[in-house]
Amino acid sequence: MLFERFPHLMIGPILATLAWSILIGLLAWGLVFKTRIFNPFDKVRFDSFFCGILNIIFVFFMAFTGSEFYDKHKAAAESLVKEKTAINKVLITQLPTEALNQQVRGAMKNYLQAVTEIEWKQHLNQQQSDEAQQAISQLLQIVNQSRRICADQATTQCIDSLTVSRYLDGVDALREARNLRFLLGVQEQEGLRYILCMFLALNAAISLLLVYKYDKRAALVPLVMYCLSVWVTFLIVILHADPYIGIKGIKPTILEHIMEQLD
Repeated sequence: MLFERFPHLMIGPILATLAWSILIGLLAWGLVFKTRIFNPFDKVRFDSFFCGILNIIFVFFMAFTGSEFYDKHKAAAESLVKEKTAINKVLITQLPTEALNQQVRGAMKNYLQAVTEIEWKQHLNQQQSDEAQQAISQLLQIVNQSRRICADQATTQCIDSLTVSRYLDGVDALREARNLRFLLGVQEQEGLRYILCMFLALNAAISLLLVYKYDKRAALVPLVMYCLSVWVTFLIVILHADPYIGIKGIKPTILEHIMEQLD
Protein backbone atom coordinates (compact mmCIF):
# COMPACT_ATOMS: atom_id res chain seq x y z
CA MET A 1 0.00 0.00 0.00
CA LEU A 2 1.20 3.55 0.69
CA PHE A 3 4.33 2.81 2.74
CA GLU A 4 5.51 0.12 0.30
CA ARG A 5 6.11 2.87 -2.29
CA PHE A 6 8.75 4.39 0.00
CA PRO A 7 10.65 1.36 1.36
CA HIS A 8 13.64 3.40 2.59
CA LEU A 9 11.40 5.71 4.67
CA MET A 10 11.76 4.41 8.24
CA ILE A 11 8.53 6.02 9.49
CA GLY A 12 6.54 4.99 6.42
CA PRO A 13 4.47 2.32 8.20
CA ILE A 14 3.71 4.74 11.07
CA LEU A 15 2.41 7.44 8.74
CA ALA A 16 0.51 4.96 6.57
CA THR A 17 -1.32 3.25 9.44
CA LEU A 18 -2.11 6.63 11.03
CA ALA A 19 -3.61 7.81 7.74
CA TRP A 20 -5.64 4.58 7.48
CA SER A 21 -7.04 5.00 11.01
CA ILE A 22 -7.99 8.64 10.45
CA LEU A 23 -9.64 7.74 7.15
CA ILE A 24 -11.63 4.94 8.79
CA GLY A 25 -12.85 7.29 11.55
CA LEU A 26 -13.84 10.07 9.14
CA LEU A 27 -15.55 7.69 6.74
CA ALA A 28 -17.50 5.96 9.52
CA TRP A 29 -18.56 9.33 10.97
CA GLY A 30 -19.65 10.59 7.57
CA LEU A 31 -21.66 7.46 6.75
CA VAL A 32 -23.46 7.36 10.09
CA PHE A 33 -24.13 11.06 10.72
CA LYS A 34 -23.95 12.70 7.28
CA THR A 35 -25.96 10.26 5.17
CA ARG A 36 -29.43 8.75 5.37
CA ILE A 37 -28.25 5.17 5.19
CA PHE A 38 -28.53 4.57 8.95
CA ASN A 39 -31.44 6.91 9.70
CA PRO A 40 -33.68 4.01 10.95
CA PHE A 41 -31.40 3.76 14.00
CA ASP A 42 -32.44 7.24 15.11
CA LYS A 43 -35.44 5.59 16.73
CA VAL A 44 -34.25 1.99 17.15
CA ARG A 45 -31.22 1.32 19.33
CA PHE A 46 -28.46 -0.63 17.59
CA ASP A 47 -27.58 -3.92 19.27
CA SER A 48 -24.20 -3.54 21.00
CA PHE A 49 -23.74 -7.32 20.95
CA PHE A 50 -23.57 -7.22 17.15
CA CYS A 51 -20.96 -4.46 17.48
CA GLY A 52 -18.87 -6.78 19.64
CA ILE A 53 -19.10 -9.58 17.07
CA LEU A 54 -17.79 -7.32 14.30
CA ASN A 55 -14.85 -6.29 16.50
CA ILE A 56 -14.06 -9.93 17.28
CA ILE A 57 -13.96 -10.73 13.55
CA PHE A 58 -11.57 -7.83 13.01
CA VAL A 59 -9.35 -8.95 15.89
CA PHE A 60 -9.17 -12.55 14.65
CA PHE A 61 -8.27 -11.46 11.13
CA MET A 62 -5.54 -9.13 12.42
CA ALA A 63 -4.20 -11.87 14.70
CA PHE A 64 -3.98 -14.29 11.77
CA THR A 65 -2.25 -11.70 9.57
CA GLY A 66 0.11 -10.62 12.35
CA SER A 67 1.07 -14.23 13.11
CA GLU A 68 1.96 -14.87 9.46
CA PHE A 69 4.03 -11.67 9.23
CA TYR A 70 5.81 -12.42 12.52
CA ASP A 71 6.74 -15.93 11.36
CA LYS A 72 8.25 -14.45 8.19
CA HIS A 73 10.19 -11.89 10.24
CA LYS A 74 11.49 -14.60 12.56
CA ALA A 75 12.52 -16.77 9.61
CA ALA A 76 14.47 -13.83 8.16
CA ALA A 77 16.35 -13.37 11.43
CA GLU A 78 17.18 -17.07 11.54
CA SER A 79 18.33 -16.91 7.91
CA LEU A 80 20.76 -14.13 8.79
CA VAL A 81 22.23 -16.26 11.59
CA LYS A 82 22.59 -19.20 9.18
CA GLU A 83 24.38 -16.98 6.68
CA LYS A 84 26.76 -15.74 9.38
CA THR A 85 27.44 -19.32 10.51
CA ALA A 86 28.17 -20.42 6.94
CA ILE A 87 30.57 -17.50 6.44
CA ASN A 88 32.44 -18.34 9.64
CA LYS A 89 32.60 -22.00 8.64
CA VAL A 90 34.30 -21.08 5.37
CA LEU A 91 36.68 -18.62 7.02
CA ILE A 92 37.84 -20.96 9.80
CA THR A 93 38.60 -23.76 7.35
CA GLN A 94 42.38 -23.68 7.12
CA LEU A 95 43.79 -24.38 3.66
CA PRO A 96 47.38 -25.67 3.25
CA THR A 97 48.98 -22.33 2.30
CA GLU A 98 48.57 -18.78 3.57
CA ALA A 99 48.16 -17.61 -0.02
CA LEU A 100 45.01 -19.73 -0.41
CA ASN A 101 43.66 -18.50 2.92
CA GLN A 102 44.21 -14.89 1.82
CA GLN A 103 42.37 -15.57 -1.41
CA VAL A 104 39.43 -16.95 0.57
CA ARG A 105 39.39 -13.91 2.84
CA GLY A 106 39.51 -11.58 -0.15
CA ALA A 107 36.66 -13.36 -1.92
CA MET A 108 34.59 -13.40 1.27
CA LYS A 109 35.18 -9.67 1.76
CA ASN A 110 33.94 -9.03 -1.78
CA TYR A 111 30.88 -11.14 -1.01
CA LEU A 112 30.10 -9.25 2.19
CA GLN A 113 30.52 -5.87 0.51
CA ALA A 114 28.15 -6.85 -2.29
CA VAL A 115 25.61 -8.29 0.15
CA THR A 116 25.54 -5.39 2.61
CA GLU A 117 25.88 -2.48 0.18
CA ILE A 118 23.97 -3.71 -2.86
CA GLU A 119 21.63 -6.57 -1.98
CA TRP A 120 20.68 -5.37 1.49
CA LYS A 121 20.79 -1.56 1.42
CA GLN A 122 20.00 -0.84 -2.22
CA HIS A 123 17.65 -3.67 -3.18
CA LEU A 124 16.29 -4.64 0.28
CA ASN A 125 17.04 -8.31 -0.52
CA GLN A 126 14.61 -8.30 -3.42
CA GLN A 127 17.24 -8.55 -6.16
CA GLN A 128 20.49 -10.48 -6.38
CA SER A 129 23.77 -8.83 -7.28
CA ASP A 130 26.23 -10.19 -9.81
CA GLU A 131 29.11 -9.19 -7.53
CA ALA A 132 27.97 -11.49 -4.74
CA GLN A 133 27.41 -14.35 -7.16
CA GLN A 134 30.87 -13.85 -8.62
CA ALA A 135 32.35 -13.91 -5.10
CA ILE A 136 30.70 -17.28 -4.42
CA SER A 137 32.03 -18.61 -7.72
CA GLN A 138 35.47 -17.34 -6.74
CA LEU A 139 35.27 -19.19 -3.43
CA LEU A 140 34.59 -22.42 -5.31
CA GLN A 141 37.26 -21.72 -7.91
CA ILE A 142 39.97 -21.31 -5.27
CA VAL A 143 39.59 -24.90 -4.07
CA ASN A 144 38.88 -26.41 -7.48
CA GLN A 145 41.95 -24.81 -8.99
CA SER A 146 44.13 -25.98 -6.12
CA ARG A 147 42.83 -29.55 -6.51
CA ARG A 148 43.57 -29.51 -10.25
CA ILE A 149 47.13 -28.38 -9.57
CA CYS A 150 47.59 -31.21 -7.09
CA ALA A 151 46.21 -33.71 -9.58
CA ASP A 152 48.62 -32.57 -12.29
CA GLN A 153 51.68 -32.17 -10.07
CA ALA A 154 52.46 -33.93 -6.79
CA THR A 155 53.01 -31.47 -3.94
CA THR A 156 52.92 -31.48 -0.17
CA GLN A 157 50.55 -28.50 -0.18
CA CYS A 158 47.50 -30.33 -1.49
CA ILE A 159 44.14 -29.95 0.26
CA ASP A 160 42.99 -33.14 1.94
CA SER A 161 39.52 -34.51 1.24
CA LEU A 162 38.22 -33.76 4.75
CA THR A 163 39.14 -30.08 4.46
CA VAL A 164 37.63 -29.89 0.98
CA SER A 165 34.38 -31.44 2.22
CA ARG A 166 34.15 -29.05 5.17
CA TYR A 167 34.93 -26.06 2.95
CA LEU A 168 32.38 -26.98 0.26
CA ASP A 169 29.73 -27.65 2.90
CA GLY A 170 30.28 -24.11 4.19
CA VAL A 171 29.94 -22.61 0.70
CA ASP A 172 26.78 -24.64 0.02
CA ALA A 173 25.30 -23.50 3.34
CA LEU A 174 26.17 -19.91 2.44
CA ARG A 175 24.45 -20.20 -0.92
CA GLU A 176 21.39 -21.80 0.68
CA ALA A 177 21.10 -19.07 3.34
CA ARG A 178 21.45 -16.39 0.67
CA ASN A 179 18.68 -17.93 -1.44
CA LEU A 180 16.43 -18.12 1.61
CA ARG A 181 17.11 -14.43 2.32
CA PHE A 182 15.88 -13.51 -1.15
CA LEU A 183 12.89 -15.82 -0.84
CA LEU A 184 11.84 -13.96 2.32
CA GLY A 185 12.72 -10.55 0.88
CA VAL A 186 10.48 -10.78 -2.18
CA GLN A 187 7.35 -8.79 -1.36
CA GLU A 188 4.01 -10.43 -1.93
CA GLN A 189 1.08 -8.35 -3.09
CA GLU A 190 -0.60 -7.68 0.26
CA GLY A 191 -2.87 -4.89 -1.01
CA LEU A 192 -6.02 -7.02 -0.89
CA ARG A 193 -5.28 -8.13 2.67
CA TYR A 194 -4.80 -4.51 3.81
CA ILE A 195 -8.06 -3.52 2.15
CA LEU A 196 -9.90 -6.34 3.94
CA CYS A 197 -8.40 -5.23 7.27
CA MET A 198 -9.54 -1.66 6.69
CA PHE A 199 -13.00 -2.83 5.63
CA LEU A 200 -13.43 -4.89 8.81
CA ALA A 201 -12.20 -1.96 10.92
CA LEU A 202 -14.64 0.36 9.13
CA ASN A 203 -17.52 -2.04 9.78
CA ALA A 204 -16.65 -2.16 13.46
CA ALA A 205 -16.31 1.65 13.66
CA ILE A 206 -19.73 2.11 12.02
CA SER A 207 -21.31 -0.33 14.46
CA LEU A 208 -19.70 1.56 17.36
CA LEU A 209 -21.16 4.87 16.16
CA LEU A 210 -24.57 3.28 15.67
CA VAL A 211 -24.60 2.35 19.35
CA TYR A 212 -24.30 6.11 20.06
CA LYS A 213 -26.48 7.21 17.13
CA TYR A 214 -28.87 9.01 19.45
CA ASP A 215 -26.12 11.30 20.80
CA LYS A 216 -23.50 12.59 18.37
CA ARG A 217 -21.34 14.24 21.05
CA ALA A 218 -21.23 11.06 23.11
CA ALA A 219 -20.06 9.12 20.05
CA LEU A 220 -16.96 11.25 19.47
CA VAL A 221 -14.83 10.01 22.37
CA PRO A 222 -15.45 6.26 21.76
CA LEU A 223 -14.68 6.76 18.07
CA VAL A 224 -11.36 8.50 18.81
CA MET A 225 -10.39 5.81 21.29
CA TYR A 226 -11.34 3.08 18.84
CA CYS A 227 -9.37 4.65 15.97
CA LEU A 228 -6.31 4.96 18.21
CA SER A 229 -6.61 1.28 19.07
CA VAL A 230 -6.98 0.41 15.39
CA TRP A 231 -3.88 2.48 14.63
CA VAL A 232 -1.79 0.65 17.23
CA THR A 233 -3.10 -2.72 15.99
CA PHE A 234 -2.33 -1.88 12.37
CA LEU A 235 1.12 -0.60 13.33
CA ILE A 236 2.11 -3.71 15.32
CA VAL A 237 1.13 -5.93 12.41
CA ILE A 238 2.57 -3.78 9.61
CA LEU A 239 5.95 -3.39 11.32
CA HIS A 240 6.52 -7.10 10.71
CA ALA A 241 4.99 -7.18 7.22
CA ASP A 242 8.37 -7.05 5.50
CA PRO A 243 11.41 -8.31 7.43
CA TYR A 244 13.84 -5.87 5.78
CA ILE A 245 11.79 -2.64 5.71
CA GLY A 246 10.88 -0.14 8.40
CA ILE A 247 11.86 0.44 11.99
CA LYS A 248 11.71 -3.28 12.82
CA GLY A 249 13.55 -4.23 9.65
CA ILE A 250 16.48 -6.62 10.11
CA LYS A 251 19.86 -5.01 9.46
CA PRO A 252 23.09 -6.73 8.30
CA THR A 253 24.99 -5.63 11.40
CA ILE A 254 26.63 -8.97 12.10
CA LEU A 255 27.74 -9.28 8.48
CA GLU A 256 29.28 -5.81 8.63
CA HIS A 257 31.10 -6.82 11.81
CA ILE A 258 32.63 -9.83 10.05
CA MET A 259 33.68 -7.60 7.13
CA GLU A 260 35.42 -5.22 9.54
CA GLN A 261 37.39 -8.12 10.97
CA LEU A 262 38.62 -9.04 7.50
CA ASP A 263 40.19 -5.60 6.96
